[in-house]
Amino acid sequence: MFNFILIANPENRRVGFFQQALTHFNLPPATVVDYADLISDKQTLEQFNAPNTIIRFDSPEKNFDIDKAIIAAGFNLSDNGQHQRISPGEAMELEFDKGRILYPRQWYLGWRYLLQKWESQLTPLQAYFMNHPQDIAVMFDKPACHERFSHHNIPVPRSLGKIHNYEHLREQMQTEEIERVFVKLSHGSAASGVVAYRANSRFESAITTVERVRENGETLLYNSRKISHYTHHEEIADIINILTAEGVQVEEWLPKAHLQGCGFDVRVVVINGEAQHIVVRLGKSPMTNLHLGNERGDAEEFLAKVGVENWEMMKRTCEQAAALFPDSLYCGVDLLILPDLKTHAILEINAFGDLLPGILWNGMDTYTSEVKAVLERTAEAQRTQRIKKNF
Repeated sequence: MFNFILIANPENRRVGFFQQALTHFNLPPATVVDYADLISDKQTLEQFNAPNTIIRFDSPEKNFDIDKAIIAAGFNLSDNGQHQRISPGEAMELEFDKGRILYPRQWYLGWRYLLQKWESQLTPLQAYFMNHPQDIAVMFDKPACHERFSHHNIPVPRSLGKIHNYEHLREQMQTEEIERVFVKLSHGSAASGVVAYRANSRFESAITTVERVRENGETLLYNSRKISHYTHHEEIADIINILTAEGVQVEEWLPKAHLQGCGFDVRVVVINGEAQHIVVRLGKSPMTNLHLGNERGDAEEFLAKVGVENWEMMKRTCEQAAALFPDSLYCGVDLLILPDLKTHAILEINAFGDLLPGILWNGMDTYTSEVKAVLERTAEAQRTQRIKKNF
């Protein structure tokens, strides 16, 4: 019998979806390990390092106490960036300020350190990771993913390389002869810190989820569901300078194909090497994330529009991107399709991009399909081991 270990924030709805998937296969519920207990060392993973144990890291999202603890864990880690720093004591005393973008680079350094620490608690590994901690860390690093994809000839938007500040961005845009770019926090999620920026010799504008607030002579940035449109040089430069200090991925802003009168992209969940569940995201702005008030498009209409041959090619690209993380069972791939309905590019890959309520593939939601894939993988591994023993 398999023993599933789910590392998560227990209150998160993802936990319930995964437990339902286990019930579907008449498996016992997963043992839930609270991120808070792991981070504080009240609990470690050594006790779970045993054969037939399946370990799943889920998103640490939507828990401010966990965010503070992760930020605190990143304080003492060496990094040559210009990001803001805060001591562990100060981090733990932060007060909740809805939407405020807080220390994203230090958060990532803490997250990567903790993943490495937890992996070391399972060395040598006897259990099985659904998604490997090293892969999760890389998937949270947009520049690293872009570099990996480019190196393996996966189509991606053209990158402007490492950008240090606003003036450097303008210089690079002129050098590359690009007037439209996306500026993304290297370690942001849910469109946090994303700026669709355009500039030429006559004007500039920034369409963004970032809300800029001046308070006591300081600029505070907030992640907002309301899209803001900035046209004043001082405001735009201020936002971009703060973001670039935390690390950004800057890439060419490619045009999107349209469906139902809106630009769109597609979230594709790849499970066990196969592109499965899809969500078409219709954009009312350059950002298509559904939590920003955007709507799901009709998947059948989308498939009919792009055609079978083009869609098979796009699926292969998504599967090739996922295959660059061979120690991970699943991921969410964000796929951009250009107006010719054939040319396409991978925008991002998400370690926790499988939360697609109500989206079925072969009658299963993402979590159920993942559990099915785990059972098939482990059964195949056991068969292989038996064959080796017989020889």
